[in-house]
Amino acid sequence: MTRTYNQGCMLAHALDNIGERWTLLIVRDLLLGPRGFVELQSSLKGVGGSLLSKRLKELEELGIVTAENPDAKRSQYRLTELGEHLRPSVRAMMRWSVRFTRATVDNPHVLKRMMDEVFIPDSIALGVEMYAEYQRDPNLSYVARLVVDGSPYTAYYMNGDMIVKRGADTPAMARVEIDSETALSGLRREIDAGETRKRSKVDGDAAVLEHMLVCIASKRSAEKRDVA
Repeated sequence: MTRTYNQGCMLAHALDNIGERWTLLIVRDLLLGPRGFVELQSSLKGVGGSLLSKRLKELEELGIVTAENPDAKRSQYRLTELGEHLRPSVRAMMRWSVRFTRATVDNPHVLKRMMDEVFIPDSIALGVEMYAEYQRDPNLSYVARLVVDGSPYTAYYMNGDMIVKRGADTPAMARVEIDSETALSGLRREIDAGETRKRSKVDGDAAVLEHMLVCIASKRSAEKRDVA
């Protein structure tokens, strides 16, 4: 990193290291699991190859990301333990984004930017993980499958916390197959869990399904728009 705020402040020090453009979005993508360079570039629309290489190198030097060559061919990038500790901060930024959007919904500049955004399955999967924080059940533990527009994810829920990863390698107790339009309506609290269930394909353990569905679309009615 060459630029610094040069301030004796922990927030400034954090931004010195992870505040550059694209850095946190790389972290966001890797929270769901390892990715190759091409996969990252495809997900991060607009980032050039040289800039992505620079950011990955910086993150490696900081000990936030590690590059592995499992087949001695192309590298797979994954978060280190230090990088994984950014998960709560990413969730917090996502929660703030929801509050900001709702607080500025009448601002035409914010509305236009929001309408121009393209949501991908990864964003929805992380949104479900974020909203799970408002549906904590420390007595419930499970592994569930979430399939968004055909893309599979696995939700690990334990001690009141959910972590979502790409893929379907682990046996699951329940399965929710949903399209992105329905998922977004649920995450925006435009529909409730019951309506989300009607529009989705579900099977498996009843208690797990109930919890997964309220994480996608809270039990609260669409009129109660505030985040918990």
